[in-house]
Amino acid sequence: MSGASAFHVLVSGVPFGCQDRRPDDTWLTAGQVAALEAVSPRVVLHHVAPDVLNENQAPLPAPHAFLVETSGMDQADDDLPAMVFGSAVKRMISPDLAFIQSCSAGVEHLIPLVPAGLTVCNASGVHANAIAETVIAAILGRAKMLEQRKQDQTERVWRQLPCREVVGSTVCVLGVGRIGTAVARLAQALDMTTVGIRRGGPAKDHPATDQTGADRSATDRSGTDHFGAVFGVTDRMDALSQADYLVVACPLTDETRGLIGKEELSALKPGAYLLNVARGAIVDEGALLDALRNGQLSGAFLDAHIQEPLPPDHPLWATPGVDISPHDSHASQLMGDRHVSLFCENLRRHLSDEPLLNVVDAGRGY
Repeated sequence: MSGASAFHVLVSGVPFGCQDRRPDDTWLTAGQVAALEAVSPRVVLHHVAPDVLNENQAPLPAPHAFLVETSGMDQADDDLPAMVFGSAVKRMISPDLAFIQSCSAGVEHLIPLVPAGLTVCNASGVHANAIAETVIAAILGRAKMLEQRKQDQTERVWRQLPCREVVGSTVCVLGVGRIGTAVARLAQALDMTTVGIRRGGPAKDHPATDQTGADRSATDRSGTDHFGAVFGVTDRMDALSQADYLVVACPLTDETRGLIGKEELSALKPGAYLLNVARGAIVDEGALLDALRNGQLSGAFLDAHIQEPLPPDHPLWATPGVDISPHDSHASQLMGDRHVSLFCENLRRHLSDEPLLNVVDAGRGY
């Protein structure tokens, strides 16, 4: 194939939590490679380990499309496994690059690296179902006192526990995108009441723009169909006051940093339970610790933290009622297929001059 007709596709960096990582820090399976190459005869795939880019080990053709897991501006994340450094991403940017497809739903770490006019697409929807299942598992585990049951089993204690049903309790979801919508869908299946908080206010519906599951399932679509009520951010106290469970599932932006603070936590029902599957900085950590210690919160499931990994001496480790997860609530055997499915669709759309999916609005930050 001549260089003029080739469409160079670069894949590098292992999606965080991907279960297909190989010892050489590549991850695409033979089936995924075949799917990418089947998009068009023009596609020339370059699947390289992050070190090839990070250390500038070998010359590569300027990519036209780039699927990447990157630490971006956050150099602290350079130590995470199989990450493409921000400096390497910048070297790959050229006038030939049509779009970057991030392996992360949140792109606050990537946007500052990208020049104006270059399209960035996020992975919104790829992780939605897995994260929603984790949220519901944490809620049910809390309600059914599974941790106490395990402890009783370890100690060979035979006793009944005052478990609760979740039916009729209220889940408030901060962020009604694909993750928040997937949480609400599963919560409604358990006859829980769902309320949402969204940036754009209480409009009943906003159309889904894509479906990103490998099976093209509608479960990854965003919207408000699965919420009994949706409130704007300015009216968030009205939503929070109803909550038995608060799920943080919104992007980290200047507007959402520290959005859940002392006043918001105080507005929750006494003994409410908080679950953060988004970004640690959305919740004021000091206010969170205070609410846990004074009983305003009965506990928390924390998959996102301001410092990651969470330092061994951090007080959250030893705070009663807190369950710590290492930012892997999205872990799934289907993750790789879903990333490739979305990327294939965007490659097809670009080559057909159709609008891409999951295009990031740099001004909004998502």
